[in-house]
Amino acid sequence: MAYATTCSLAVIASVLVSGPAWRSTETLVEVPFELYQRHLVVTKGSIGRLNGLTLLIDTGTIPSVVDARIARKLQLQTESSMLVAFGQQVRIQSAVVDGFRIGSLQSGPVPAGVGNLSYLDGVRIDAIVGLDVLARTNFSIDYRTHVLTFAPAGREDAVAPLEIVWPFVTVRMTIAGEQVRLLVDTGSSDLVLFKTRMPAALSGAPWRGDKTVRYASGAARLQRLELRQAGLGAHVWDKLPAWALDRVPHGYPPSIDGVLGVLSLGCQRVRFDFEKREFGWSR
Repeated sequence: MAYATTCSLAVIASVLVSGPAWRSTETLVEVPFELYQRHLVVTKGSIGRLNGLTLLIDTGTIPSVVDARIARKLQLQTESSMLVAFGQQVRIQSAVVDGFRIGSLQSGPVPAGVGNLSYLDGVRIDAIVGLDVLARTNFSIDYRTHVLTFAPAGREDAVAPLEIVWPFVTVRMTIAGEQVRLLVDTGSSDLVLFKTRMPAALSGAPWRGDKTVRYASGAARLQRLELRQAGLGAHVWDKLPAWALDRVPHGYPPSIDGVLGVLSLGCQRVRFDFEKREFGWSR
C-alpha cells in the first residue's frame, strides 16, 4: 500500500536493522493465502486473543495497521499519529498490539496504526501486516500456488540489491538511462513513478490513458506510460508498463522516486531476503 505513520518510528527502525525474529515451533512455515484484486495477498491469522482474522501481507506499509473495529474489540489504548499514503497525509490513531500470529509464527508485541481499512474493495481486511513485522525473517510469496513461505530455502531466477531507505525497503531500477529508487510494495499492483521525480527523459513521454485508484489517503489519479529498456538487477525489459502519480509526494524520503508493485514485473514468485539484502523474483 506504500504508506507509513509516525507512530514509534524509532522502534520500527530497530526492527528493520536488527529486530527480534518471529517465534515458531517450526523451521519452515508455509501458509496458504487468497489473492484479491489480482495482487492483494490475504491470509488468516490472529491478533492477541482474536483468532480467524483476515490479514493483508503488505511490505509497503509500516508500521502494521489494525482496523478500528478490531482495535475496539481488543480494547486498545490509542494515541494520535499521522499516516502518509501516496503523497497525502491523514491523521489516524496508533497503539501497541499483543502480537500477530500467522501459522505457527508469533511476533510478540508490536506498535501499530489504527484506522479504517474499508477502502479495500472486495474483501474485509481486519489488519495489515506491514514491513515492521515481515522484516523479522526472510519470506517468499508464490502467486501461482498461493503459498506464503517464511524462512524459505533457495534463490529466485533474478535478484537485485534490497536497500533500506528508512523506514522502507527499496531497489534501484534503470529507467530512460537513469537510476531511480523504488519502494518495493506487495500491496500495490503497479509500477508507479512520482511525476515530480521522474527522469527528465520521460518528461515528454506520451500518456496512454489514466485511472483513479483508492488508497488509505483517498483517491489518486495515475497516468499510464510505457517504459523502454527498463532494468532491475541484471534483467532488462524492452517494454514495461508504468504509471505516473500526478501529485507531489509529501512525506516520502526525497530519494524515493516511486513504488514498485512486485507483480508489475510479470513474475510468479517473489522473495525478500533481509539477511543478504536481496529482492528476488521468478517468472
